Formats: sequence, C-alpha cells, structure tokens
Amino acid sequence: MSLYELFIGFRYLKSKQSRGIVSSNTLLSIVIVFLGVFILVVVLSVMNGFQAAIKDKILDVDSHITVQSVYGPSEGLGLRNYEDLVQKVLAIEGVRSAEPYIMSQGLIRFGSNIAPVMVRGVGRKGFIPDDVAKFIVKDRSNFQKKGVRRLSDDIVRDFFATRSAFIGQEMALNYNILIGDYIELIVPRGALTVKTGLTPSLQRFRVIGYFKTEYYDFDTKLVILSMPQAQRLFEIGDTVSGIGIKIHDVWKTDRISQQINATLGYQYLTMTAEEKNRNLFYALKLEKLIMMIILFLVIISAGFTIMGTLVMVVMEKRKAVGVLKSMGAKPNSIMVIFVLEGFFIGIIGSFTGVVCGIAASLNLDAIIRWIENAINAVMGGVYTLFKMGMFNRISLVPSHVYYIEGIPTEVNPELVVFIATIAVFLCTVAAIFPAWSASRLQPVETIRYE
Repeated sequence: MSLYELFIGFRYLKSKQSRGIVSSNTLLSIVIVFLGVFILVVVLSVMNGFQAAIKDKILDVDSHITVQSVYGPSEGLGLRNYEDLVQKVLAIEGVRSAEPYIMSQGLIRFGSNIAPVMVRGVGRKGFIPDDVAKFIVKDRSNFQKKGVRRLSDDIVRDFFATRSAFIGQEMALNYNILIGDYIELIVPRGALTVKTGLTPSLQRFRVIGYFKTEYYDFDTKLVILSMPQAQRLFEIGDTVSGIGIKIHDVWKTDRISQQINATLGYQYLTMTAEEKNRNLFYALKLEKLIMMIILFLVIISAGFTIMGTLVMVVMEKRKAVGVLKSMGAKPNSIMVIFVLEGFFIGIIGSFTGVVCGIAASLNLDAIIRWIENAINAVMGGVYTLFKMGMFNRISLVPSHVYYIEGIPTEVNPELVVFIATIAVFLCTVAAIFPAWSASRLQPVETIRYE
C-alpha cells in the first residue's frame, strides 16, 4: 500500500459537491457502524454489571466453597467430625474462614400465613460469623447503614441461649412480622428411616432481628437460627450439613476447591458457589451470548450498507478510475483504494462508537436519572395543565422489581477491543466486492463518453 492509495482512499470519503464534507452515503454507513458498536458496548456493559452484581451478592451471603458428605445430609449422614475438617481446611493457603452450618427446607407459619423457607443454622461457641453479622440489624431504620455491624452482646446472647431467629427484611414486610413476634417453623425431624420415614418437628422462635442481603431469594425465604438451636430443631445431634468456606481471592475458587477436595478425601464433596447456582449463571451467560449475536447483526447490516455505498461510489468515480488506470495505476491499486474506504468507515464508526459507548456506560445511572426526571417533569406538567389528578412518578428501573440501587455497569476492555476489531473487519470485508468491481473497469470504456 502506497501513500497515493492512502490519500485517494481517504479523499473518496468526501462529498463530490462539497469539499471537506463527508458524503451522505458515507455518513450513513458510519452512523450505522457507530450505532452497532455503541449499542453493543452499552448493552454488554450493563449485562456484565448485572451478572457481576448478582454474583457479588450471592458470594457476599453464601460461601465461596462448601464441603459436604458425598451422601448428603438429606439421608441424615451429614458431617460429624466437622471440627477436624475445619482445621484441615483453614491450613490450606488462600482460605479466609471456614464455618460449619446447617441448611434444610421447612415451612414458616405466622398467623394464617404458611410459606416454604430455608432454615440455616450458623455460629458456634457463642460467636456469629462476621459474614452473617454484617447483614443483621435490630430494626428497619438501620437498613441504610453499610459495612460490617457489631451486634450487641444482648442479641448474641439471646440468639444462642433462647429460641430466637433472624428473618429477612422482605419476609418481615410481606407478613408484617415485628421484632418480638413469634414464628413457627415446621421441618423434617431426625434421619430418614424405613420404619418411620421422616416425622415433622414444630417449634416456636422469637424474632430478635432482621437482615438485608439485597438478594431477593435470601431476604424472602431464609430464616437464620443458631447452630445449637437448629440441631435441636432437626434432632440431628452434633452433626452439620456442611462447612462454608470463604477465600481471599474469588478468582482462585476452582483451584482452591480442587485442593480442598484432594486434602479431605473422596468421601467429601466440594462445590463452588457458581456450581451451586449453575442454572442462574448459565442463564445469564446464555442471555449475554444471544444479545451479542443479535447486536452483531446490526454491524453485519452496516456491512451491507457499506457494500451498497461503495457500489454507488464506484459508479460515481468511473471517470476517476479510468483516468487513474490510463496514468498507469494497476488493478491492485484500484482495489486497495476502495478497500481502504471501507476500512476508514469501520475505523471512524468503531472509534466513535467505542468512545461514546464507554462514556455512556460509565455514566448510565446519571443518564437514566436525567431521563426519568425529564419524563416526570413533562408528565407532571401535562397532568397539572389538564387537571388529570395526581401524577405518580415513573421509575425506569424500579428497585422493588430489580432489587438493585441504580444500574450496575462493568466495562470489559478485552470485549470492547474485540467488538471494535470485528466491526472494522466486517466493514473491510464488505468493501472487497465493490473494490474488485472497480479494479476490473476498463479505462477506454470509462472515459470514452466523458
């Protein structure tokens, strides 16, 4: 590629009538490429943000890795030697904490309401793990306070000494359960036997606090008991369902999980949080993949637009192509000139799309709030002008539906580079056929009637 090919290819981007102004056909192609790249960057950044937010909430509440018996606690064969297992796990490099727990299904009854719940027993030796304690508050007014909270000694003592429970904020709101109210838990009791099967156990617990994890399934369906109370409720003796493990670096979850499994032996099963929530994370990945494919079709449509644009440019530049060939330009040079035009369209459209897409992704929450305020201001004025009654503000991202504060975004640099590269590649490939047609023009035929 020579300098004159580069110069002419860039010059052909300009309008024939006005110097220095991009032609309307070229501008249309650039705009389509820009929109495709812009929408793809913004949408995938939002989807990455949602996926990361959901994963962070799950990992913040649940364990990074769990250790269970290969037989499972459902058959009454949980972990009995859990203290020794905890010490072995803590000796592995990268493990931050290891806490035994009890987890099983049950029913909650409050007044005339009965609903399925998950009952979790945590804490031992009068100590509530920090990963649980940081979500617990004594009343609803403290839900807005962030960070690890230190529970009072009275609450901790009541939690272990009496039949007490913590419930989620959403559960409390759904059933109007107040601090000090009693709830009844109905759970399967003891181990599964051939003679009697599983018999139900019913006990009353006093609600001494709420928790808010900001993960809807936990806040509506989880009841937290102390581990001794849970063992008595399920009548399983000094047995736990498993050991919940937190690690320092979540990116090393798989490696540490394999190391724990090798240390403890074949009779124990280790499972990561992503494996436990496999369906959820698979659905998120599949949704992102489908959305990426759909949006890449926009860029492919831009390639066809570029192809049509360059065909029209070749028809407009027949005389110029004939003059260049009569001056000694080779067919390969003519082809390079028109391929460069498609390349320039891809570069300009992709660059502007990436810049604007990243800027919009990083400020998307503020943009959405501005749009909400504009819509509410206009609709409020319309309601007032025509006396249509009271106007309820519109929320584009209602927190009670999505259970998040704002719109989480996460820009992946590798993905952005990949999108821009593919866009430029498709634009360049789309220019090959028109460029090949231009290279086959005969100079005598093109300038005969000029």
